[in-house]
Amino acid sequence: MDQQLIDHFVEHFDHHDPRLGADPDEVCEALLERAPVAYSDKHGGFWVVSDYESSKRVLQDAKVFTSEEGVRVPRGEDTPPLPPIEMDPPLHSKFRSILAPAFSPRSINALEPRIRALTNDLIDAFEASGSCDFVEDLAAPLPTGIFTQIMGLPIEDAPRFYAWKNVILHESRTDEDYESAARATGEVMAYLKQILDERRVNPQDDIATQIVQAEGAGESITEEELVRMAFLLFLGGLDTVTAALSLTFTYLATHPDDRDRLVKDPDLIPTAIEEFLRRDAVILIGRVAREDVEVGGQQMKAGDRILVNTIAANRDGAQFADADEVQLDREANRHVTFGLGPHRCVGSHLARLEMQVVLEEFHRRIPTYRLAEGFTPTRHMNQVAGVEELRLAW
Repeated sequence: MDQQLIDHFVEHFDHHDPRLGADPDEVCEALLERAPVAYSDKHGGFWVVSDYESSKRVLQDAKVFTSEEGVRVPRGEDTPPLPPIEMDPPLHSKFRSILAPAFSPRSINALEPRIRALTNDLIDAFEASGSCDFVEDLAAPLPTGIFTQIMGLPIEDAPRFYAWKNVILHESRTDEDYESAARATGEVMAYLKQILDERRVNPQDDIATQIVQAEGAGESITEEELVRMAFLLFLGGLDTVTAALSLTFTYLATHPDDRDRLVKDPDLIPTAIEEFLRRDAVILIGRVAREDVEVGGQQMKAGDRILVNTIAANRDGAQFADADEVQLDREANRHVTFGLGPHRCVGSHLARLEMQVVLEEFHRRIPTYRLAEGFTPTRHMNQVAGVEELRLAW
């Protein structure tokens, strides 16, 4: 990225701009060096917080930095809050407690045989061909298959899910795109409402049933809130693990020494996953200041919208030694990829397990691979980063 464009993004940060998505690293480095807390005039104006300590403060202090006015920048017109992520304690705790049993370490660990079997089924389909689009053939269908099972959604509708998800999360943000995203959101909400209505009549062993049973257990939760909670799970379950896997394998395909190290020492994979998550945070996190407050030497006013630049925070040299280097055995890796504080990602255990299984099984069966000849990965941003496609060959 040329210096003029870097300077532009430091002054007018816009995470929806495809030019930033193609190469955010230099911009994040410049923000840390020159403007760790900076104001952008894009999307109605918002603060960009890029250093680790300020990010940690914003994420942990729900009293001063609220989620109730949305965690997206921009939020969008007339967008209702998505529980529990867009609710503050103590109300937040009521909704999170509904999801906690399904996403506890014990519940998620019980899914490992299912995740491993599906991973190998997917690899079976392309291993002999000597090539694949890693995103289309594995990184996308694996979390989709697992999520649809535990949520109770019909797997045959997966193509519709991905079409909806991509419109909502990954299109650029013109007025026309906002209309498309709003329309897709409405379609997903209607679909999920139908699923929840069915579970009231015909309970199953799935998260959809747990959600409607919470309503029937005396919780003061409206039907609309239940649908919006299911919608949040829909977006998280279909996108974030795909993004993390695609970024991880982009790195490994272009850094064979680190890949070979993981192949030879699979016990290193859990620690390496934390480093991959640190190196490539997939979600930028929004908040709103409840009161006038100073952050990183900048004075914010009540009502100001804030975007925590987790990509930059995870590469802050004040927190991480040799922050620009990938160290597969890095210890005390306190990255902010899953957030911090009361809103820490409820699906983090599932994400880690899916990443671990894919790294283990793919490398067991295909230990040597590279980017396909002539192929250059295309990254995208928004508030979720990732790779559009990843063509590998072996």
